[in-house]
Amino acid sequence: MRVPETGPVPLEEALADHTAVVFDLDGVLVDSNELKVDCVRDALAVFGPELVDPFVDEFRRTFGRTRREHFLAFHRDYLGGRNTGRDEDFEPFYARYAGDYAALLGERYAKAPLCAHADRLVPALAARGVPLYVATGTLTPEAERLLGWHGLLDAFRGVLGGEEPKARRLSGVVAGTGAAPHRTVLLGDSRQDLLAAGAAGTAFVLVTGYGFFPPGEILGGAGGPAGKEVAVAAGLDPRGLVTGAVVAQGPGQAGPVNAEPRSAP
Repeated sequence: MRVPETGPVPLEEALADHTAVVFDLDGVLVDSNELKVDCVRDALAVFGPELVDPFVDEFRRTFGRTRREHFLAFHRDYLGGRNTGRDEDFEPFYARYAGDYAALLGERYAKAPLCAHADRLVPALAARGVPLYVATGTLTPEAERLLGWHGLLDAFRGVLGGEEPKARRLSGVVAGTGAAPHRTVLLGDSRQDLLAAGAAGTAFVLVTGYGFFPPGEILGGAGGPAGKEVAVAAGLDPRGLVTGAVVAQGPGQAGPVNAEPRSAP
């Protein structure tokens, strides 16, 4: 999503101009990123801090992947390196330890508060008739329960969970509307969200305030859609101004579009 040449615009107005608005869940609608880190650390604690601590760092860097992708990475790259796991062993490993993670999440997820202004922006957009969706790495039933606890579930036309990668979920929303991909916008807080929007061809708003990393790292990492213009919102305040940024070639190179001064937002 490009900020108009006239300058920054209120978030609600910028989003209402799209055919569909898709929210990431953790770190955008719900303040649950650190809660999930604690759950994955506790679920894998039996393997010891020498393996779990570096994996937790990776978990943060790749936050937004599907649950299966996270646990496959631990099984392959950490247990496999110690010759304690083989590909044919992954399914029982996943059933046990992802099951432990899901149980911990089930106990703790309800304690995660909404991100500031989520309870204002979502109803405001729904009242305007904007089609709203959630696309998340969280499994669909878990995400629906969480949104139901917070009274937001009915505002969304679909909750698309981590049974499928986020880029595929976005492509499904685009196909369902029949509109051009850039008419759909994803609000996310991570590098994985940016990459998913890039893969699906949708617009992207980087929502700051609850993510693990500052905007410069998210927009300046390797492997992304360099040169793509995106929007940056400091939270979900409907009246908060959206500024612009360009996805850079490497770390620390992202700068705003149509905004001064020219430094990372």
